[in-house]
Amino acid sequence: MATILERLGIQKRARVGKFDSQTIGAELGVYGMTASGITVSEQGALAISTVYACIYRIASTVSSLSLNIYLREGNRVTLAESHPAYDLCKYEPNSYQTAMEFWERLYSSALMYGVGYAMITRDNSGRPVALDLLDYYDVEPKLVGNEKVYSVQGVGVVRPENMLEICNLFRMSPIRLHRENLGLAKSAQDFGAEYFGSGGQMTGILSTDQPLKKEQMDVIQESWKKAQTQAGTKLLPFGFKYNRISISPDEAQFNETRKFQAEEICRIFSVPPDLVQVPGQSTFNNVEQQHIQFARHTIQPWAVRLQQEVDRKLIASFDRPQVYSRHDMTDLYRGDMAARANFYTQMLQAGVLSINEARAKEDLNPVAGGDIHTVQVNQIALSEFGAYSQKIANENTGSI
Repeated sequence: MATILERLGIQKRARVGKFDSQTIGAELGVYGMTASGITVSEQGALAISTVYACIYRIASTVSSLSLNIYLREGNRVTLAESHPAYDLCKYEPNSYQTAMEFWERLYSSALMYGVGYAMITRDNSGRPVALDLLDYYDVEPKLVGNEKVYSVQGVGVVRPENMLEICNLFRMSPIRLHRENLGLAKSAQDFGAEYFGSGGQMTGILSTDQPLKKEQMDVIQESWKKAQTQAGTKLLPFGFKYNRISISPDEAQFNETRKFQAEEICRIFSVPPDLVQVPGQSTFNNVEQQHIQFARHTIQPWAVRLQQEVDRKLIASFDRPQVYSRHDMTDLYRGDMAARANFYTQMLQAGVLSINEARAKEDLNPVAGGDIHTVQVNQIALSEFGAYSQKIANENTGSI
């Protein structure tokens, strides 16, 4: 006869001897409930709309930013399109995923579990040729001597240079850390579902002064349960009284509780409520600033984490720092048409950008003669500015 652990093993996948004391009880159904009576796991938390929206918003935003490999030669920076990591990061990390799908899944894992893993496959010369996502529960970090290695289910031991790893603060799941908050949000959600599922009828007691047999009680109870799931007026049996023992959604501050918990979840993931359709204090005057803060304080830290990991694992040490990775954050900070037009005007007048460089940022083709840099004085070329200055000086000297 199979033991209880063996029976449970039929339902739970093998985990390389990796068990987390914070979650194993909840996963086996033994313990782990929150004070609100709800068991919260990483997968289960996705049923809370605000959790799913926050994870999706962060993961989809940062993965939609092109991750480019650059080559710096003196003062000139160009795309390192011939580098083996270029196509892996920007187009095709493996044969079955696009770059956006791959990075989105990796970031989602880090947001849910605290860490996201991807195994690096290399050719005989050590050049990276593929990146493959790994399930969080299939990977167990171990310390062997002074070296950190990874035990991977179905693969074996993987050395650190062949494991792409992105993690959040403390490498801990925010869902586990804040499971009481999420439990309250799920409990409020379930309360609403049960309330409307019962036809908007609140829990109560049917009482009578008349003695009843068990068969009579069962018939009356079954009849009342059926009546509760239907709208309309309810008819009480003769001599019965109905006494409500539950509170109404208004009395429970149902809407206020759900809104507050949604804001709490936004706070956990550092996402402005406006970006996940949670009513807040947003106005037309401050919504753009909230988006900039989201880009600066939420997306940029995640982008930097990945950039540094890519530089360490996918770019050889002898190529650094001339070769490096960088997300293209231009679109994230791009304002409306009026703001962009004003920006380009100032950059062109100051000689920072050429006409063709400004057109390239808008995905427009270059124009003839658009590669020169001009300054505001008559919009002359920088290469001619010295001669123009000398001419003005000579004219001033001659007039004296």
